[in-house]
Order: sequence, then structure tokens, then C-alpha cells
Amino acid sequence: MLHVKTPLVSIIIPVYNAQKFLQRCIDSVLNQTFKDFELILVNDGSNDSSGEICDLYCEQNERVQVHHIKNGGPSRARNHGMAQAKGKYITFIDADDYVNAFFSDTANKVKSEDYDLIVAPFSIVNPIGDSVESFQYIEKSFSSNERKQDFLKAIWLGKPLFGSCWNKWYKKSIICANGIGFMNDFFIAEDYLFNLHFYRKCQSAVLVSFPYYLHIQHENSVTSRIYYNRFDIAKTVYIESLKLLGDINIHDHHSRTFVEEAYLSGVLRAMFDIAKTENKLTFREKITELKKYLNDEEVRTLAANNKNYTFNRWAFFCLKYQLPMFYYSLFKIRNLLKG
Repeated sequence: MLHVKTPLVSIIIPVYNAQKFLQRCIDSVLNQTFKDFELILVNDGSNDSSGEICDLYCEQNERVQVHHIKNGGPSRARNHGMAQAKGKYITFIDADDYVNAFFSDTANKVKSEDYDLIVAPFSIVNPIGDSVESFQYIEKSFSSNERKQDFLKAIWLGKPLFGSCWNKWYKKSIICANGIGFMNDFFIAEDYLFNLHFYRKCQSAVLVSFPYYLHIQHENSVTSRIYYNRFDIAKTVYIESLKLLGDINIHDHHSRTFVEEAYLSGVLRAMFDIAKTENKLTFREKITELKKYLNDEEVRTLAANNKNYTFNRWAFFCLKYQLPMFYYSLFKIRNLLKG
């Protein structure tokens, strides 16, 4: 019987209409000096030439496999890729992003040590590769003999390292043992929730100093689109965030405030979506949704107790004093004036 070597890492790339950037992304992986990986391309029902590009790479390189699935969003694509993965670790790359040579340095460090979670700094670049912002950190780690709380604060509370899945390596055995996956009906914050669930179960982690990931900043980002379940997503993230804080005994005021204000920001973004011209709900449905947000007991408590929140003062005023009609009229006019 032929023995198939288990690769150190399975690299999963969900692909949807990414023909403009896909070759750069794939080449950045295949050109690494580190070679102990499998590359899983999940074509999520693309209607451009992305599928053909994936097939070509699969034919030319034995490390590459491609799966063509019906379009269902990035969560379904990532879950499909994880089901195929054979590596000790799993990591993700978005099809319009890419990695640099520091990826191999990270891989070599992972190979020589045995952490459950690896977190890497990253750089934000524009579509042609010019730097917009860089995040670099000194190496930090925790194991069963060190403090898990301190590490979480270092990468999450007030830091830009926690929310995404593409700057992390996850030990596959933990994912499988605990049934951890991405929520298929969440198109934002799905990786944030994945990280909350994974971190609860991991027993060791390292923040490496290699900023190998280059994340593309597009003008029309995913957060600017309308999501009709944005409030439910914000509430789910809030509940799971509080659970994680409790599970690892983080009870300080700063950490709790960070989670509460993140929830209020999510609620306000859900309110903004209601007033957007592109929103397809009827007027009655929009007011019903606003009342749902404003009448939520936890939202009302947080709004009443928070005196320093500055995300958007007018929207927060309407939230705090439960003024759905005033809010809708004010922000509908504002959006119309903005065009």
C-alpha cells in the first residue's frame, strides 16, 4: 500500500471571480522555498475564468488540487477545503491577497515547534502592491505553563490581529476534535467567530515576528455592502466573545468595554444598512428592524451605561433614546444627499 506523506500545512484558497489577482496569489505560494504543503483551491461557482486558472495549476503542479462547488460564499468554501485537508495545520489565503518570502520563515518555525495556533503580523497594500499600513510585533507565545489571558490580550483586545483567519495557522486535530467550522450563513465576521471557538480549545500559541501576509485593501470592501443579518451577526459575536472572556478568566473593565463597544458598533452598522438606498426591505420592514435593534434589552443597557462612545454621535443618540423614525428620516436624507 502506497504511503501518502502528511504535509505540514494545507493551504486553502476560496476562489470566486478572482481572475484578476488569482495567478499572483497562487504563484506567491508555489514560489516559496518551503515545499511541505498542499494547496487546495476551492472554486466557489466563479463565472469568470477563475475555474480554468485553477484547473491549469492543478494540471501543472502535484501539490495543487482544485474543487469546483456551487456558489455558497466564503464560509462554505473554507469548510469544503477543510474537509479535504490532510495537513497537520490548516491556513487560509484570500484569492486576491498573496504572501511573501516570510511565509517560508514562518513555516520553518512551525516545523521546529509544536504550537496549536500560529498568528502572524500582516501588511495592508493597495491592488498594485503599494504599502498602505504594516503591523509588526515582537514574538510572544503561551503554553500550558504560561498565561493564556495575556496572549489573548496581545492579539485581540485593541489589536488588529485576531479577527481574520488568513494570518493564522490552526492545528487540524483541534478543529476536527471539536467540530469547529465557519458559519455558512454569515458573510462577515465568520472568521472572527471561528477564532473565538478555536482559541477556547487551544492550549498553546505563538505570535511570530514574520509579516508574511499581504492583504489587499479594495475601495468597495465587504464591510460596505448590505447584510440583512448584520444585527444577528453582531449579537452572536458579542455573546461568543463574552463566553471566551469568561472561559479564560478575563474580567477586567477594559476587556469588557472593548467587547461591548464592538457590539454597539455592529448594531450601529446594522442601522446604517437599514437607511441605505440599496436596501430592498419595505418601509414597514425597515422600521420593524430598527425597533428590533433598539428594543433589544442588552443593547438598551449598554447604550444607557456608555457615556464615552463616539462611533457616530447622531446614530448613537437615536439608539440610546429609541428613536427609530427620527433615525431613519435623518440618515435616509443624509444618504440621499451623499448620492
